[in-house]
Amino acid sequence: MEAKIEDSNLIDRFLSGDEEGFEMLVRKYQDRVINIVHSLGSRIQNADDIAQEVFIKVYKNLSFFNKKAKFSTWLYRITVNTAYSYLKKEKRYIPLVYVKRQDNFKKAVLDKLEYQEKQKLIDEVLKRLPFKYRTVIVLKETEGLSYTDIAKTLGCRVGTVESRLFRARRILKNILSSVLKEEYSLKEEYSL
Repeated sequence: MEAKIEDSNLIDRFLSGDEEGFEMLVRKYQDRVINIVHSLGSRIQNADDIAQEVFIKVYKNLSFFNKKAKFSTWLYRITVNTAYSYLKKEKRYIPLVYVKRQDNFKKAVLDKLEYQEKQKLIDEVLKRLPFKYRTVIVLKETEGLSYTDIAKTLGCRVGTVESRLFRARRILKNILSSVLKEEYSLKEEYSL
């Protein structure tokens, strides 16, 4: 297992001509980028392509990266913008795929059918959320970014992040409440 190398060291290696520095950055962040793309609404089969596009942009622009900033924040911003551009081209929001969050969020607790039901519900609820709210939810809840890092990623103020997160949670609560009421009334209707 290779030692944990700082992003700035990998960037310096790449910028001085060592391609392995960039390859190590890709290996380090590739799963996170794909998870963000999935969470923001891209189809499974396109997530790898979008992630590849993200890393091509990083490759071409790494020399412009401000080393005083956090690399992951810069990378997440490119990821969000690339996914958003893709969704705009598609001119629709695509159902979300439930992402594996962290190792401590094991789906093993749920049996397969129950997990699929919950996944469908999450997809249904999140796809109704406007992109700007979905983005803050994904970056906060899935990626675990701080308000400051989300603000840097989205190019806005921390107060804007807090406001969007508050509104996103309120909208999600209302949507979830509505969806659960619909399901309950359907079950009642067919149980007679």
